[in-house]
Amino acid sequence: MMSSEFNKYQQLRRRSLILGVSKSLFTFLVCGKLYYLQILNKSKYGKLSDLNRTKVKILYPERGKIFDLYNKPIASNRLDFQLNIFREKKKLIKKYISTLANVISFSQRDLEDLEKNIAQKNLSDFIVIKKNLTWKELEVFELISNKFPFLFITKEKVRNYDNNQIFSHVLGYVGYKQDVEEEKLNNLKFGIAGIEKIFDTTLLGSDGWIKLETNSKGKIKKEINKKLAIPGKNIRTNLITDIQEKAFNLLSGISGAAVMMDCETGGVNCMVSTPSFDNNEFSNGVTNERWKQLIEDEKDPLLNRCIAGLYSPGSTYKILTALYALEIIGFDHNKIYFCPGFVEFGNRKFHCWKKNGHGNVNLFDAIKKSCDCYFYNLAKEVDIDSLSRFSKKFSLGMFTGIDIPNEHIGIMPDKKWKLKNRGEKWQGGETLNTVIGQGFTLSTPLQITLMTGRVATGKNIKPSILKTKNIFFEDLPFSDKNLDFIRRSMYSVVNDYDGTANSSKLRNQYKMAGKTGTSQVRRISKEERESGVLKNEELQYKLRDHSIFTCYAPYDKPKFALTVIAEHMGSGSKVAAPIAKNIMELALKKFI
Repeated sequence: MMSSEFNKYQQLRRRSLILGVSKSLFTFLVCGKLYYLQILNKSKYGKLSDLNRTKVKILYPERGKIFDLYNKPIASNRLDFQLNIFREKKKLIKKYISTLANVISFSQRDLEDLEKNIAQKNLSDFIVIKKNLTWKELEVFELISNKFPFLFITKEKVRNYDNNQIFSHVLGYVGYKQDVEEEKLNNLKFGIAGIEKIFDTTLLGSDGWIKLETNSKGKIKKEINKKLAIPGKNIRTNLITDIQEKAFNLLSGISGAAVMMDCETGGVNCMVSTPSFDNNEFSNGVTNERWKQLIEDEKDPLLNRCIAGLYSPGSTYKILTALYALEIIGFDHNKIYFCPGFVEFGNRKFHCWKKNGHGNVNLFDAIKKSCDCYFYNLAKEVDIDSLSRFSKKFSLGMFTGIDIPNEHIGIMPDKKWKLKNRGEKWQGGETLNTVIGQGFTLSTPLQITLMTGRVATGKNIKPSILKTKNIFFEDLPFSDKNLDFIRRSMYSVVNDYDGTANSSKLRNQYKMAGKTGTSQVRRISKEERESGVLKNEELQYKLRDHSIFTCYAPYDKPKFALTVIAEHMGSGSKVAAPIAKNIMELALKKFI
């Protein structure tokens, strides 16, 4: 009996011992694990826990606004509602998109952008699934948002252009860069062209961040901490919206350009290039199909003709030839040449635009009536190297220094240029073509405007888009007497009954001085002259002359210099001059 009870007691003791050891061992393991997690790896697992609870979003800065001279916004920002998901839940994206397809429209471009956003590695815990949500898409999603945990709407400020065609070339546009140094800025838009590009550092601002607390269902509960983004600075330009709109409307349906400059400040008040493009389309992300369509368009809508379109200045250049003759050669402006309609030089005939000629003319009349033969005769006394150096003082063949990217320099030829680019020596007949603004000479509308402004004022004007203060321009080293002669000649072009632009004289109290030009794009053969030169409208579009007119007003106190070029539209007096007249009348009426 005693033995049986003792055995039970021993058995109970062994079980108690085993149980106690097991419990002790389990307690030791638990305590060890807790020590490992909470003491040895406190930093590591604390961070992981915090990451599960908190999310970080990069805050992109609001881009600075761009204003015209009278503080009208020409580039501002709008609200963009975007659909986002937490980066850790990216496996749900395909499922969610498939489910939301009837509610939210996902274009091929949206899907391509989404792939890029998923692949990007940056500091943000957010992936943008869809940008530019419509109000209807927002309303419907809000009703069903509880079915899509980890999806939510954010608001961003994105670039917007109200006058999206009118200012496109001069403003440029914003877009994403492929070589951003900081990965966190992959979704930040930078200036890509125009004013947006040249003043990008000023307009950009600096980024910030926000730390958010979320629950297990992916709902944002509260803000924990944040560093506010610093908005970009606003800039004020010399552009004038009303003049820009007027010029754009007058050039509608024409490939061409209009550039107006303030003669007192050098401020560019108007810079229109047509045809244009929608810079909102670029800022929102132009499709590959649309990009291909634009670059293959024969009318080249992406080209800013004001600073990159190259044209023979035609007869507008005669004002420089005349000033050169007076200043450098000491030419007598009363000297008369007879114009029978052509001048023989070597074995060639150089023809005047007026078939039967102008008869006896002096330099004043030669400018007023735009007599080619007078300048052909004058050219026999001209040294091309000297003329080229002189012309560069008026910006031809030189960068103007305008504060906008991608300006072209043009060509002001001389003997060295010809030898380098054509491998040939300069021929005397080429000087005859040069003095009337033809031959190798190529200029931009901005260069021609600057030339006119410098002649009008006698000042070394510098053009600028950005509004600046304390402007001072030095006098050009030319006599007032000779400059005044050129100005009076330009006055007669517009205001005398036999001036080539008389039909475009102003209808108000102000007087305008100007010069017409016709830029030939083809050579007229001897056979065609004998059989009768074809009229502009009888030619194929691409073979028609460019219409050019440059001017300034008021005549007695120059305020605005303006150049209009209408491609393949014929003589300067028929198309460019009437357009310039309407632009100038508006400018004088409202802004002087």
